[in-house]
Amino acid sequence: MSGGVEPALAVLGRGVVDVTAPALRADDLGVQRGDGVFETARVHDGRVFKLGLHLERLRRSASALGLACPADDEWRALTADVVAASGDGDGLVKLVCTRGPVAGGPVTAFALAMPMPAEAVRARAEGIDVVTLTLGVSAAARAESPWLLGGAKTLSYAVNMATLREAESRGVDDAIWLATGGEVLEGPTATVCWVAGDRLRTPPTTTGILAGTTLAVIAALADPLAFEVAAGTAADLAAADEVFLASSVRGVAGVRRIDGVPVGDGGVGPHTRRLRDAFEDAVAGRRAVAGVD
Repeated sequence: MSGGVEPALAVLGRGVVDVTAPALRADDLGVQRGDGVFETARVHDGRVFKLGLHLERLRRSASALGLACPADDEWRALTADVVAASGDGDGLVKLVCTRGPVAGGPVTAFALAMPMPAEAVRARAEGIDVVTLTLGVSAAARAESPWLLGGAKTLSYAVNMATLREAESRGVDDAIWLATGGEVLEGPTATVCWVAGDRLRTPPTTTGILAGTTLAVIAALADPLAFEVAAGTAADLAAADEVFLASSVRGVAGVRRIDGVPVGDGGVGPHTRRLRDAFEDAVAGRRAVAGVD
């Protein structure tokens, strides 16, 4: 197939089905309570980028929920089927596993292929403006309270979506969550990174933030910047030379303004542009990323 990625759906135990066919029962606990996990990976010309990283994180998220997800080989087969049915080009594949309609019964699992959203491409090319918002917890709270599911990528995204709506209501593109003590955490759908001098920094996962799969690739591409995991505050972001958000969907999106104040010269900085382009080259298979599986 050619002409760009088209929506496609593959359901565990059923294979590829019509994308409009039901994949969930109305009483599925993923729908009723957000009780499930997911991953979204980039796809380019029939290749899933760093699927192993996503499956590893999916297992960690499922473990945090006590959820018996399918084995990796089942996910790989399901992913291969849906990607083959979706066509070539740049797109996404979303892997979803829910508790199913009965706790303790069979889970519901499916893979959904989707075209790349135009808004993600625009953000990648032009950069974004963000606002800082409190998440209402301390930097240590989620790490010390496993029932809060910090670091797990679950279907319970109501807070994330409400945060993005709040950002939109303030006339910006996205948000950066801060802990009650002012520490930088993450974005609703992205990892926060900033450049200070010759260093590329990102917050530690000990604050309960999600370990970024895109971040793992960015760290391997950071040279000549020295990559380090370090706590930061809104003041550190304000003083940074460059700030960007990293995610599977957008890749690297430079932050132009935070709370209305320009970052650097108010454009997408040179290190951000270099890392953005290097990441896109890696997704497209034009560049190898050593040591990241």
